[in-house]
Amino acid sequence: MKLINTRKFTWIICIIGCLLALVSIFFLPSIIPVHFANGIADDYGRKIQIFLFPILQVLITFLTGREKVKYCLTHSKTFLTDIQFNWMIDGVLLLVMFAEIWVIYASFA
Repeated sequence: MKLINTRKFTWIICIIGCLLALVSIFFLPSIIPVHFANGIADDYGRKIQIFLFPILQVLITFLTGREKVKYCLTHSKTFLTDIQFNWMIDGVLLLVMFAEIWVIYASFA
């Protein structure tokens, strides 16, 4: 439980997202769905765009680790503890990773 409440877990989620994109690039078709409406793909892009998800995860992880950003996010109207802050960031990163998995899944379905 100690690992889950630290920034190490945040970086682990980020690394898993990067590895997922790196491995899947070899198996994806040349055109992948990038936008969905009502669960149906309605816009397509090249497979290199799968790396937009890990880039977003790295940016979120890096920026939320900065002291000034962390201070602004934890000292707003509702004060957050470090554990709550880490869980919030981890939730956002997991949401981005699930979107990445959905795009990979939809590419083969």
